[in-house]
Amino acid sequence: MDNLIGSLELSLNVSNELYNTISPHPRFSQFKKTFKTNQEERRRRTLENQKQSRYDYFNHCRCLAENEFSVGNESISEDSPDEMEWSPPKIQTPRTYQDQIMLSEWLVEVPEDFETSWLVMPCPIGKRCLVVASRGWTKVYSKSGFLITEFQSVLPGGFRQSSDSTILDCLWDQCKQCYFVLDVLSWSGVPLLGCEAEFRFYWISGKFNEHPELGIKSAKNRYAFIPLSVSPCTKENIEALLVNEKDIWLPLDGLLFYHKLGFYTPRVSPLVGWLKPFMISEVLKAKVPEFYMQKKPISYVNIQQHLKKHNPTVKFEKRSAEMSTTN
Repeated sequence: MDNLIGSLELSLNVSNELYNTISPHPRFSQFKKTFKTNQEERRRRTLENQKQSRYDYFNHCRCLAENEFSVGNESISEDSPDEMEWSPPKIQTPRTYQDQIMLSEWLVEVPEDFETSWLVMPCPIGKRCLVVASRGWTKVYSKSGFLITEFQSVLPGGFRQSSDSTILDCLWDQCKQCYFVLDVLSWSGVPLLGCEAEFRFYWISGKFNEHPELGIKSAKNRYAFIPLSVSPCTKENIEALLVNEKDIWLPLDGLLFYHKLGFYTPRVSPLVGWLKPFMISEVLKAKVPEFYMQKKPISYVNIQQHLKKHNPTVKFEKRSAEMSTTN
C-alpha cells in the first residue's frame, strides 16, 4: 500500500525541480536558451505518459481518504554518533498527505497552443492545503502533510451522517475565513485524479451549483468553500481578469495556467503554469493595471535581472564558467 504514491509519481510525473515555483524563476538561470524545448518536451512526454498509464486512481483516492498509506511504515531516527547521553529512538510517523498536492511550474515560455489548449485561473493569496472529507469529518492538511485543523462541513464525507469521501485542493484565506477551491482529487467517492483538467473544473462547477450550501458558512458548514473560475487563455480574458477581479480577489497572488488535458499528479507538473501579476505584461504581452505593477519588488528592473539576482544557480554556474576558462 505504501508504494502507491511512489508508483504514481514515477508513472506520471516527469517534471524537473528546476521549474518548481518554490524555487526562483529559472528563465535566466542558464546562459543558453534551452528552456523552451525542454519545457515543451516535458509537457509532451507528460501527456503521452497519461495515455499509457494504468494507475489505479480509485485505490489511490481511497487510501488518501482512509489514511491507509502510512500503515506499518513508521521509521526510527538514529541519534547522532556524537551524542554523549543515551536517549530512546524517536519514532517518525510518515505523513500520508505529504507531497500529494499538484504544484505549478513557472511559465517560462508561452506554449504555441496557449489560447486553445490552456485555461487560466485567478489565484488569491492564501495558504495551500489539501481538504479531506471522510468518515464524518473534514480535515485540512498542509503541503508537507501536517494536520492543520478539522471540522464539520457539508462536503460529501465531511459530516457525521455521510459515509462518502471528498478530497479538494484548496487555498485557505485567513482574512475572508473561507477555502477557495483550486481543484478536485475525488468527489463523493468518485476518483478524478485520472480525469482531464477541463473535466475536473466542469465537475467542480456543476457540483457547487447543485449544492449552493457549500458556499455558505453555517452551523453545519463551518467555513465556506468557493470554487475559482477558469477561462480560455486569450489575451482578452487575462486582461479582463486582472481588471474585473480587483475588488473580489485582492490581494491577487498571481495567475495559474492549466493544460486542458492534464491529469492531477502529485508534486510539480509541467502542465500547470504560474506567473506573478507584474510578470504578465512581459511574458504574455498583456496589459496589467498599474496597481499590480506597483507591487513589483523595489529592486526590480526587469524580469531577467530580478530572476538572476535571486537564483543562486546562476552565481554557481558563472563561477564554474570563470574557473573553466582560467584552467
